[in-house]
Amino acid sequence: MAENLAALRFTRRYGASLEEVWQVLTDPASISRWLGPPADVDARMRTVEPGRVLELDWTRRGEGGSLVRLELAPEGAGTVLVLDHSRLEARVCMGYFGFWTPRLDRFGAELREGRR
Repeated sequence: MAENLAALRFTRRYGASLEEVWQVLTDPASISRWLGPPADVDARMRTVEPGRVLELDWTRRGEGGSLVRLELAPEGAGTVLVLDHSRLEARVCMGYFGFWTPRLDRFGAELREGRR
């Protein structure tokens, strides 16, 4: 079945420190604002490297399990965030494109709001 699996990658650059980006990525109040209300997703921590990597086993009702990896790296005076969502069933891949795009936009807005 591996031939039916797909992956998405999103790369965003922020004019904020790695510490500021990590804070918005992991603070429960911030998460609720940029990710939205809890959904029918079971997200379990798989790997945490503070300030650098957050990896989740991601299972949504009616879908097979997938993997979400968020990785941060400093770039100049800012930070690059790379979100990889892998092990996706091909039939749901584009739906996750539509899921992550506005959430990453809200993530950037949340980060800017916190810097004011």
